[in-house]
Amino acid sequence: MADPMLSRDRAWALVTEHVQSESLRKHLLGVEAAVRGYARASGEDEEAWGFVALVHDFDYEKFPDRENHPYRGVEILRGL
Repeated sequence: MADPMLSRDRAWALVTEHVQSESLRKHLLGVEAAVRGYARASGEDEEAWGFVALVHDFDYEKFPDRENHPYRGVEILRGL
């Protein structure tokens, strides 16, 4: 059974909460699609891989510098 903490709906909620840029959202969706394909081809957990791909840059708009990205995003995820 898939982990509900790693659901696509939960990932998309994080994206829409933290990402306003349409181009960054499109980037996240493109990476998600590619990574889901890689997971499927490799027999891996497509939901888990898709979740990670979809949120991989969700903190970038607020924290674009090397000192904070992706570390602030990790803190946000840990807090959940």
